[in-house]
Amino acid sequence: MAPQTSQAGVVAYEKLTGELEWKSAPLSGMAGYVSPSIVKIGGEDHLVMVMASVGRGRNAKDGSVNGLDPRSGKVLWTYTNWQCPIPVPQPVDAGNGRLLITGGYSAGTAMIKVEKKGDGSYGVTELFKNPDFGAHTHPPILHGDHFYSHYTINERSDGLVAMSMDGQVKWKTDQQPPFVRGGSILAEGLLLATDGDTKLYLVEPNPSAFKPLASAVVLEKGDNWAPLALVDGKLLVRGQKEVKCLQVAQ
Repeated sequence: MAPQTSQAGVVAYEKLTGELEWKSAPLSGMAGYVSPSIVKIGGEDHLVMVMASVGRGRNAKDGSVNGLDPRSGKVLWTYTNWQCPIPVPQPVDAGNGRLLITGGYSAGTAMIKVEKKGDGSYGVTELFKNPDFGAHTHPPILHGDHFYSHYTINERSDGLVAMSMDGQVKWKTDQQPPFVRGGSILAEGLLLATDGDTKLYLVEPNPSAFKPLASAVVLEKGDNWAPLALVDGKLLVRGQKEVKCLQVAQ
């Protein structure tokens, strides 16, 4: 778990006894909403933790993205050239040591590559930054070599957006239709996504164009931003006033 305090950034407990296994050093930045997550760097597990910036926009500073050893809590690497005052989505493991970092509040996107050096330390290379792709509440979906994300934030309403692995935006729905911070999940090569309001969409994740296959009103109107869960062909969707289980597979 991530207390994100001046005493420890991340802590680990033994799952059966609850005993403290380790606690990391404090991490640069403020507390945010990102949970620690595991990514692969050179075939090894790294625990990634994103910290919030102090301030926003051009005045943002002190936020950080950190890679830790999940066995000891040692900080292995830190990246500081992406700042978000209220980070929520976890970074996306894009393979080959690459991580896609996204946020709202005009933070946009950064892609970094982490590599192990000959002396055993780790180096971080920034591959690109793009203000025209991001995510406010949920991590982008990676399918093939493209990312798909709800990019409606406080400052802009781009809807569902597709971006290539090298940071090129391929298309966006804008408000036709709107996608506002809803949940998304990939199942058998298809994207299931709520629009953040009433509708559920089935979308073919295709970099050439937005290709909806079906849609249905499934929730009462509201800010329905909850994540989706799919088990045995049954999709769990949650609004502010209701939870529904939908059969989405034959």
